[in-house]
Amino acid sequence: MRFNRCAVTGCVFGGIVLFTSVSAHALNYFELEVYPYNTAARDEVEVENRTTYSRRGTKEDETPGANKGLTRSSFEAVYGVTDKSEVAAYVDYARPRDGEFDRVANRVRYRTRFYEKGELPVDLGLYAEMEFPRKADNDAEFELRGILEKDFDKWTLDFNPMFEKVVRGVEAGAGWEFQYAASLIYRMNERWHPRLDLFGDFGLIRDFESKDQQKQLLSPAVDIKFGHGLYAGLGVGYGLTKATEQQVVRARIEWEFY
Repeated sequence: MRFNRCAVTGCVFGGIVLFTSVSAHALNYFELEVYPYNTAARDEVEVENRTTYSRRGTKEDETPGANKGLTRSSFEAVYGVTDKSEVAAYVDYARPRDGEFDRVANRVRYRTRFYEKGELPVDLGLYAEMEFPRKADNDAEFELRGILEKDFDKWTLDFNPMFEKVVRGVEAGAGWEFQYAASLIYRMNERWHPRLDLFGDFGLIRDFESKDQQKQLLSPAVDIKFGHGLYAGLGVGYGLTKATEQQVVRARIEWEFY
């Protein structure tokens, strides 16, 4: 069994940035996503939109209406480079209540998987992303995400440990931040996949935030397959700490084609 060339390239790229780059952003509400082991097939194209709407903001900000009514929307295009690796580009937009949509960031990323499904006790993958915020103190941020997946009968457990760092900007010397995304999925049938997602941000690795300042979001959701490469997802997120937005509605639509 051997890794393909793109997988090795992705590991080398991620390792170089991880150990040589000079606090990443908090919980990313633009990408409340738990990535699975599977990647796009060779030459497959995917277009996707993820949108979240904050119905209730954080408890720690007592300003009336703070963070409430904020819409975040991310548009993504994915291309399958090989049967085990893909590249993607994103554009992120945000719209405050009674405001206009504004582009807030561009992102590019590489994702790969190792071996074939079931060959290892846990299926493994890797994700590396560069984000370029606009109108912000930080100009570039890096994310390295592991992907671990295990199937149990009709259940699938996915876990994504994430390491984030500002590589250019005023927080470039702050250090690495640890986040995670996890999901328990029930493959009810070919069309319906109910799931329970959990997203968290502990803060800087060298100095985790207090429990109230950490971000923890619990989100029941469902994935729906309509056929002809069309998928959708709907969910509601509930903040488990004061620093987390207390109620977030999330939606996703994806179209796969060759």
